[in-house]
Amino acid sequence: MNDCAFCLEFAAAPYGGRIVWRREGWVLLPTIGCFTEGYSLLMPERHLDAAADADAAELTGVELMMEEARALIAGLYGPVIVGEHGASGCELGAACCSHAHLHLIPVPDPQALHDAYHAIGGQGGRAISGLAELPGGVEGPYVYLSTRPGNHLVWPAEGFARQYVRRVSAAQHRRADEYDWRDHPFSDLQQATLRRLRDAVAAAHR
Repeated sequence: MNDCAFCLEFAAAPYGGRIVWRREGWVLLPTIGCFTEGYSLLMPERHLDAAADADAAELTGVELMMEEARALIAGLYGPVIVGEHGASGCELGAACCSHAHLHLIPVPDPQALHDAYHAIGGQGGRAISGLAELPGGVEGPYVYLSTRPGNHLVWPAEGFARQYVRRVSAAQHRRADEYDWRDHPFSDLQQATLRRLRDAVAAAHR
């Protein structure tokens, strides 16, 4: 997609840039708006609106990658939640970008973040067994949250503010007013994250 910043980035820097690792068409990279060190994204290289647009077989592998990335980040920075704002066609819902991306964010209190989601989504949410249940299991924009391995929750996006996972996670880091990546890129923390994650991956393969 010529108008997608992520597609353009991946096409321009297939073997470098800010990518930590590339696996089976998915990449791990530190995010712009890295309000806490360790904050990264797991994304498909090809353009998908949401993880739910991949098929169940692919998502089974993506979940393994997600947990590998979560363990890598948690080993350096502590507990890590995973969230997604799943767009649907032209409907962004709580998303700010139509290229699928799973947020991996170190937070001090994953349970508090879980409670914040329930306060908005209430009984509209449901537990699923894993990412492979997303295709066909949600209609329209959605929000996904995993506070620990094996825990997967999904809600319709209605009622959730744009960049919701960033808002509630930034608040835990005492940066509630700095959640918007457009205004607060945190380039120094992004670069620190890239260095530490690349070093950790290299050390694991020595």
